Amino acid sequence: LKFKTSKAMGPGKLYTNDDDRWHKLQRWWIDRMVKGLSPVREKIVLFLHTHFATARSKVTDTLYMATQNALFREFANGDFRELVKRVNVDPATLWWLDGRTNKKGAPNENYGRELMELFTLGVFDFAGKRNYSQSDVKQVARVLTGWRVHEANGHISPEFRFTDRHDKNAKTVFAADPTETPNQNAANVFNEPANTTDEGLATDEHRRLVDAIFSHIDTEGRPTAARHIARKVWKFFAYDPVVDAGTARTDLSLIDDLADVFVANGYSLTELLRAVFLRQEFYFDPTRTVKSPVEYVTGTLRMLRARLAGDTKLVLGDDGTTTFPGMSTMSQELFNPPDVFSWKGNEAWITTQALLKRFEFGRSLSERDKGRKDPFNSHLANDIGFNVYSYLDLAETRRAAVVDRFLKLLGPLNVDTATHNELVAWLGPADPIDLTDTTFVQKRVRGLLNLIFTLPHYHVH
Repeated sequence: LKFKTSKAMGPGKLYTNDDDRWHKLQRWWIDRMVKGLSPVREKIVLFLHTHFATARSKVTDTLYMATQNALFREFANGDFRELVKRVNVDPATLWWLDGRTNKKGAPNENYGRELMELFTLGVFDFAGKRNYSQSDVKQVARVLTGWRVHEANGHISPEFRFTDRHDKNAKTVFAADPTETPNQNAANVFNEPANTTDEGLATDEHRRLVDAIFSHIDTEGRPTAARHIARKVWKFFAYDPVVDAGTARTDLSLIDDLADVFVANGYSLTELLRAVFLRQEFYFDPTRTVKSPVEYVTGTLRMLRARLAGDTKLVLGDDGTTTFPGMSTMSQELFNPPDVFSWKGNEAWITTQALLKRFEFGRSLSERDKGRKDPFNSHLANDIGFNVYSYLDLAETRRAAVVDRFLKLLGPLNVDTATHNELVAWLGPADPIDLTDTTFVQKRVRGLLNLIFTLPHYHVH
């Protein structure tokens, strides 16, 4: 899809916040998740979207969000530290966290605070000590003064105003403070006079700030930012690690191993993810995390090679007239996290209402077949569905073999004996079964899929 910038109606007044544009952008990303060649890459992009949470609720132009998504794709396998530097002046970020209003004499602290609190350091280190002070927030805000969003000729870009908006005076970040972690690395001190004559160097000041942040060392002598990011990546892809003071800290060595890999490889997200996927705990730890609605919906469509065409609302689920529930009805809307902390995730995904919508999605999808008019929602026929016969051996006569085939396809899912027996019983009281019987396939086999979609095993990873 191609997105064009809007025409400004005045400062900060854009008119592209119509649902149709947002649906197209959301649908474009969903298509990438379902049909793309690299689901891992799409999940990294989703992680970055949740990490640098930016939302249409305030960033009202689709072009801004599409451009940010492209930035995440550019760095999905790249240098995370460099990505943070680019996010500093990303148009969507400047709009979302008020960086565009940050100027000398009236610094706006919103982005400077989130840069340290959420994006790099975290408020506290693993020992429970503060990583930065309010003074640091003020100083960082001054470093970041002077940036605005520039629109011209159908393009957007960050624009630096050196002479009239940037604070050119000296700043000190991470100065000694008894309330925060000690500065054990001289690079933590960002105390150089601002460049008052060379505009090129002044625009580079925010980049040197990021280098100082990534040089921050916590009270245990460990790289603070690397630990923080390694923890968030592990939590997103595996489970929430136990590393904080006051706990058993059973996962501390795991996160530190990942942080060491991250630092040694120049903050490469590729190498960090490689280290994550090579950990035995990633595959065998009994801890489970609930799939997000995006993972649940797009993962199901991808595994079944479901056709996704026609009405965007089928997957987005934001049209009250349709009975086919989508992700927004499950409390997750792409490009629109609720706040700077993003979605809470895990058990927050399975409220009574959201879980019901998941079950409704599974039922609706299991009843749909490519090329078959849907008897429940005829006006939505052929917009979405999958060919169940592509997964069946018509010569197969054993119920257990059919159950095992779909449990493997949709997971693999390891269910207990009692659950397995109930699934087998759904296909009939005894073998043999006849998979050439279309009525049996449409009722019993598709009903089997619906039952699998409701299993707790299917809603976690």
